[in-house]
Amino acid sequence: MISAILTSTQRQAASLRIALIGKDVKTATIADDVVLSLKTGSVIEEVRAFGREIEIVFDDGLVLRTKMSLRGSWRVFHIADWQRKKRGSAKVLIQVENLIAACFDPSEVETHHDFDPRRHPLLGRNGPDLSDPKTDLDLCVDLMVEYQDADATIAEVLLDQRVMRGIGNVFRCELLWTCELHPWAKVSSLNRDECRELVSIAAEMLQSRHLSHDRTLAVYGRHGKECERCTGQVRVTHHGEANRVLYWCADCQIRHAGTSSSRYVTEHDTPPGVHPAEFIYLSELEHARKLG
Repeated sequence: MISAILTSTQRQAASLRIALIGKDVKTATIADDVVLSLKTGSVIEEVRAFGREIEIVFDDGLVLRTKMSLRGSWRVFHIADWQRKKRGSAKVLIQVENLIAACFDPSEVETHHDFDPRRHPLLGRNGPDLSDPKTDLDLCVDLMVEYQDADATIAEVLLDQRVMRGIGNVFRCELLWTCELHPWAKVSSLNRDECRELVSIAAEMLQSRHLSHDRTLAVYGRHGKECERCTGQVRVTHHGEANRVLYWCADCQIRHAGTSSSRYVTEHDTPPGVHPAEFIYLSELEHARKLG
């Protein structure tokens, strides 16, 4: 059987991907009712499996790592089914929409942030917070225009905490789509007016909490679906040194496409019409078959 080729951890990760990826997190708690510190509107971006470990990655780079004991497991329940069960044995609970993912009997549970020098608060002065109405947007514009790495992509710079704070991956994808910008356009190709436009729209989105729990997203989590602005198809790939997922439309996000950089871009993104979770599952299956 196909399922027998994959490890138990890989099968659990596949189920978690289908249930969690692209979903708003309602609540997330660890044992003893410790609530994870998540931003409003946080979204689960990725689920990774390594040996007996499963990592759940949130859009702000927070990683929840669980190492499974021999009896440990992740299981997904509908809310109604979960309410009829005893909760005491679950060490981690994540609720999204009408589903709850529960981790039973892990040997280790911890959280950390994916390392990205541009997002590390100790490796440089933090930039202005775009969610604060009193923020000097001109300072953000200056930092973009004067960005030291001329070959850096605009997608990278938007997550650079030294330039501006408050933009998570969901906001980044939606912002680039709104401005019709090619994600891998070099930041040096944007003039001051374009940088100002980008920063102003980002601040407006953050301050109005445009991406709230009842939001409708244009590209994030809509892989393989038709773009709301054109007849193109929304794509997903990995980008940046931290290999974050990025949703975009190649047909209408063409501003500054001619300046695009291939640095840190995964060449083979998920094929159109294939769910990212299915793509990862089949890739793991193929790898397991080769090893077997």
